[in-house]
Amino acid sequence: MGIVIGGIALAQVTIIPLAAYMSSLYGWQVSFMIQGLVSLIALGGIMVFIPNMTVKEKLSYGSQLLILKKPRFVISVVFNVFLISAWFSTYSYFADYLGKVKRMTGQEISYMLLLFGITGVVANWLAGRLLSKNITLTTAFFALGTIVLPAILKFSGNNFNVQIIIVVFWGIMYGPAFLTAISYMIDAAPEAPEFANSLQSSFGNLGVSTGTIISGWFIANVGIQSIPWVGASFGTLAIVTMGIREIYDRRTKNKSSDQVTHLTVNSRG
Repeated sequence: MGIVIGGIALAQVTIIPLAAYMSSLYGWQVSFMIQGLVSLIALGGIMVFIPNMTVKEKLSYGSQLLILKKPRFVISVVFNVFLISAWFSTYSYFADYLGKVKRMTGQEISYMLLLFGITGVVANWLAGRLLSKNITLTTAFFALGTIVLPAILKFSGNNFNVQIIIVVFWGIMYGPAFLTAISYMIDAAPEAPEFANSLQSSFGNLGVSTGTIISGWFIANVGIQSIPWVGASFGTLAIVTMGIREIYDRRTKNKSSDQVTHLTVNSRG
């Protein structure tokens, strides 16, 4: 999953800048031509390299919809919306923030965008390995970035070299946002991972819209310097949601243990 989602970050440092550059030379229509060409290459790669995996056991729609009744999964959905909102409330205005708050030129911002994308590729690879060891701790670690980042941006000044370090940190913490959200939701519904994955995409897009809209309101009424703190607020809600799921898991585990103990005592009696 880390490799697959890393493709998004890879596109940020290759195809997207290329399409933007070609569009500036030959018009915006060219970007759609590039999109079509890349899509054809991707389609060919799928047909050639992806094996034909037959379905061993077909799940009914009803059995998959049952995950919507699981409190653990519902909590994970809420976490997903908060986490994606936290990152996109700031990232959606990345270039504008660097230009107006950090006083960077257009050329410097383009360098930062390139650096941001490169660190995102590395971060997805790293997060994939960490998630294989512990999903909850890895997710919490990257979610904390939404709270730490505003404080760093606030007190870092406008020195360009310092901002390079901050953007590296920003890219590493932001890059695996969708990967950690997907893993966290699938972990809550292992019996229907495909359905959980599709719901993550839907609610992830809701998070993108929510974060962007609310940050836009703060920009209009408070100023663009406030958007990292909007992200921190969403990030705090995301971590609180993780805490609620942990409490629920412990109570469920203790309840199951008590039931086993009760059955054991009764069978001996």
